Amino acid sequence: MKFTLYPFAAFLTVMLISPVSNAKDELSGIPLKICVEESEFPPFNYFSRIDGRKSHNSDGYDIQLLYRLFTPPRWQLHIIALPWPRCMLEVELGKIDAAMSASANPERRRKFLLSRSYYHLTPGVVFLKQSFPKGLRFNSLTELTQIGTVCGIRGFNYRNFGWDNSQPLSLSKDLPFIPELLQRGRCDFFLARLEVFSGTLKQMNRTHQDFGLATQAVPNTRPEPFYMLVSRQSPHKMVLLEEFNSGVTLLEKSGELQLLLQAFTDH
Repeated sequence: MKFTLYPFAAFLTVMLISPVSNAKDELSGIPLKICVEESEFPPFNYFSRIDGRKSHNSDGYDIQLLYRLFTPPRWQLHIIALPWPRCMLEVELGKIDAAMSASANPERRRKFLLSRSYYHLTPGVVFLKQSFPKGLRFNSLTELTQIGTVCGIRGFNYRNFGWDNSQPLSLSKDLPFIPELLQRGRCDFFLARLEVFSGTLKQMNRTHQDFGLATQAVPNTRPEPFYMLVSRQSPHKMVLLEEFNSGVTLLEKSGELQLLLQAFTDH
C-alpha cells in the first residue's frame, strides 16, 4: 500500500496557488484549529529540518494524519504550534478546537471530549548509566524519590506512569534539556515516553551513548494510549470527533495507519 507524505510548506503552497474557484471552496469549508506541542513531541509532531536546522514547518505522524482526515473543501484546517499549557488552555476555552497527542487523566476527561486512542507509548525513566551501571531495580516511582530527584516536563501528564501527584516533581520546559539536567545533577531520573525521547535524540542527531544515558520502562505499567482532545466549547465538536474516530478506524483496518506510523518511527 502506498501513501504520500505532505510537507507543511507544500500544503500551504497548494492553497496559495490553487485557482480562485478552489480557494473559495476551501475558505467556505468548516474552519478547524488544532494545536500541537511547540517544543516538539517527535515523531508525532515536530518542526522539519532543512540542512540540519529547524524550520518553521510542522511535520510528523500527527500532522500527516490530520491532512488525511480533514481535507478541503469540507474542512479549512489550521495547525498551530503552542507551548503545551497554553495549547490546553485555549482548547478548554474554545479558542482552538482540539489538541493532538494528549494522554488522559480524570481532569482532562472532565474538561475535554476525548477521541478514540490512535497510538500508544511506553512510560519510562531516563538516567545516567554511570550512576546506575546495573540498571534500576524498583517497583514504583515512589521508590525512586527515595533515591534521588525525579524530573518531568511542565504541563505533561504522568498519571499513567504511576506518579503520585502529591509528590513534588522538578519540572523542565523541553525534552532536549534532559541530558544536560541529568549531567549537571539537577535531576537523577527523568520521566519520559521512551519512543518520544528516542525521537528527540534523533532530531538532535545524537544517541543515548553520546550522553551516557540509559532508559528503562516503568514497571507495572501498560502502554499508554494517546488521544485528540476536543474542546467542549467548539461548535464543531461532534462532527470533529465522529470524523476523526471513523477516519482513524478506517485507516487502521486498511493497514495505512500502521504504515504511516512506521514512516516516522523506522520500525
